Amino acid sequence: MQYKTFYLIVLFGTSLLSGFYLFYLWMIRKKTKNSFLKESNIALILISISFFHRAFIVGNKLFDIQDFSLDYVVVDRMISSVSNLIFLLSISYFPLLNEENRLTILIKQREKWFAIVFIVFISIISIFTFLDKFYETFGTLSRIIIVILDALVSIFCILLLGYIMKLSLSGFKLSSVVLKFIMFSFILFSTTQIILPLSKVLPELLYHLYPIFLALFLVFYFGFVISFFLYFLSLEYLISAIQVQEDNVNFQNEKSEIHVISIKSIEIGFQNKLNSYLKVQLELSNLEIETVTINNNKILHPFLYWILFSISKRNNISLFNNDISVAKFRMIEYLNRYSTYKITQELLFSNDNGEYSLLINSDNIIINDKDIIGSKKSFSEIVIKYAECYISKYDAISNNNSKLKSEKIKFFKENTMLLIENLLKF
Repeated sequence: MQYKTFYLIVLFGTSLLSGFYLFYLWMIRKKTKNSFLKESNIALILISISFFHRAFIVGNKLFDIQDFSLDYVVVDRMISSVSNLIFLLSISYFPLLNEENRLTILIKQREKWFAIVFIVFISIISIFTFLDKFYETFGTLSRIIIVILDALVSIFCILLLGYIMKLSLSGFKLSSVVLKFIMFSFILFSTTQIILPLSKVLPELLYHLYPIFLALFLVFYFGFVISFFLYFLSLEYLISAIQVQEDNVNFQNEKSEIHVISIKSIEIGFQNKLNSYLKVQLELSNLEIETVTINNNKILHPFLYWILFSISKRNNISLFNNDISVAKFRMIEYLNRYSTYKITQELLFSNDNGEYSLLINSDNIIINDKDIIGSKKSFSEIVIKYAECYISKYDAISNNNSKLKSEKIKFFKENTMLLIENLLKF
């Protein structure tokens, strides 16, 4: 058996079995009611499809084994763009609990992210087609450009996917060993996207190393595949542990003689521009009042969510968003970390058909230092993310008579400070 045939058979089997296993996980989890798992299930099925796509392409090659010439590699690189496209679409569905940055905010704005991804890939395919079409004019250089460009795009997609997966799991405080394995596997696999094509771009120097490069590709590909298994299995385990922890809080509250029965008041403010505080009064089952005070020397996302929900409650506005479950989870976790008596989401939030607000009476919410809150860029970024929730404020802020929802949302995103100023008028 030639090494090329062995390589293709192993790659085909690994891809096909990986696709079926991830599809099996998706079948098991597709009826879950957990919001985190529902979100990641879309990523799961997309990654499964990418493995099936790779298996299909490799299977087709098995019936038409050719010499791995530069022309052959060009066609292979163009087809691989589909896998890169699927990877970039899937990352929008990985749950993110960690601190957000501009990249993750963009990725979570799915319509904008999908539009950017499709525009980029249409442009890349157009360039590939143009260079290949005029091969006779540009010569071998056109093929080399295609190979190198696709290799760079593949490396970017693989590393971005690994970064988002690591960021997703790090929010659940997973063991660093698993996180390092995922990133290390993705970095190693990304190198194969350049060393394999280079052996055809520079055949005089690297062609004799091609069998070694294929062997390295298979080894690194195994690590790449195992990383996906680790990610989705770890995610399910961690989310199940969170659910068990919340159930335990409910159970302990039922069994304990003293537990939280309601939230009496919320106070948010700043000692100065850097130091902030959150003060929550809890009513206990023995009718005593427990005050939990949390001081921060930097602005954390859980604290920003407390500000957002509190200000929205004072304006009688309910919140909804694709990541609303993340916000609620982090608020509860943030308070329980400092409180002797634990609370649950049922004590803090009311749910009106997927639109959430604080259960507490708005008169019992105190927001101090509004000028500092309004000046925080991190808070304005969160408000932009939830801009759709504040459409009822449009007429009071804008002089335009637009009736289109999309235009109102666009106005808020372009005039966020006006919206925040209006929200803080209470």
